[in-house]
Amino acid sequence: MHKAHKIQLSPTKAQEIFFKKSCGVARFSFNWALDKWKTDYANGIKQSAYTLIKHLNSIKKTEFKWMQETGKCAPQYAIHNVEAAYKKMWKEKSGYPKFKKKGIKDSFVAIENEISFKQSDFRIHIPRLGKVKCCENLRFEGKVLFVTVKRIADKWFAVVQIETPNEASVTYENQVVIGVDLGIKTLATCSNGKVFENPKALKSNLKSLKRSQRSLSRKVKGSSNRKKQQILLAKKYYRVSCIRKNALHQATTKIVNSANVIIVEDLSVNGMIKNRNLSQAIGDVGFGEFRRQIEYKAAWQNKTVIIADRFFASSKTCSCCGLKKEKLNLSERTFCCLSCGLTIDRDLNAAINLANYSPTSKGEGSKACGERVVETQNTSVKHEIVNKIENYSQFNTL
Repeated sequence: MHKAHKIQLSPTKAQEIFFKKSCGVARFSFNWALDKWKTDYANGIKQSAYTLIKHLNSIKKTEFKWMQETGKCAPQYAIHNVEAAYKKMWKEKSGYPKFKKKGIKDSFVAIENEISFKQSDFRIHIPRLGKVKCCENLRFEGKVLFVTVKRIADKWFAVVQIETPNEASVTYENQVVIGVDLGIKTLATCSNGKVFENPKALKSNLKSLKRSQRSLSRKVKGSSNRKKQQILLAKKYYRVSCIRKNALHQATTKIVNSANVIIVEDLSVNGMIKNRNLSQAIGDVGFGEFRRQIEYKAAWQNKTVIIADRFFASSKTCSCCGLKKEKLNLSERTFCCLSCGLTIDRDLNAAINLANYSPTSKGEGSKACGERVVETQNTSVKHEIVNKIENYSQFNTL
């Protein structure tokens, strides 16, 4: 399996200049290859990354002498990215590749194989530059594929791509099943009673971001003050993303470590964002990133992730008797069953229903609209659900 380790760098001013030059070379090579590919394709000539690299190397010494100040990996991998962008466009029917702009997602490939990679004592060796200080050593063991240097705000990072050996499959005798209900008020509520709070990273910093954005709009374009304000604004956005990612990583890691089978609801995020009253709050949570982290972390530990059907009524269904409500307003934070009299937190009720969800229940116990038909209920399952509800108050909110 492939893993990536992002390490923050602490370059000197001279090393930072080299990084900026390398980013410029990679950006120019990408735009040059994209323009060449587009022109040749219009003329009926099929191109490939290797032919473009060969052509660039033949004219680089005469037409682009300044490209020789950086390493060879930066322009070559940029051209490979052009080929990958076209393949993605044809395969996934995504948009046409766009030209890169200066200062937006600046990055370049610095190391192309394991032989060139050297890292020890909080220093990483970059070809044609030397040793650069970094904040930590490499945590994973395996074959280093390549290293990408990228800039986020005013910080530099080295992303090390590693091919690690696959872990041996583990057979569990007692499968611990946990259901996870995602929300806005709380990030995630688990069927075992654990609650992960939503840090609301964007909302807590929105006032400061608005003020910085307003100040940026008043600066003269091309001035030094505008560049300083751009860096300041980028640092604040980076801080917001770090707060959100930290909460997501902590929650997903604890969930994956505590269960063998994880059941997550399939949310239509694109449809939810269309609600103008909740679009900003939904985007601030990061539902898609949560699911992505759950899936790849579970794959690392050979655990199972089940995605519940999108129309499974986990919130409207009683986790004790199985009765489904026809309507449940978003403001009702407590679920009250009219049949058995159960009173339980809305999110916990949904999480328990997800824990009891079965993929085969589509044709047996559930309908396309999400209605769940329960004729007989196992008494042991009932007692287990009741115990979860009674012990809910004993769990500490994380």
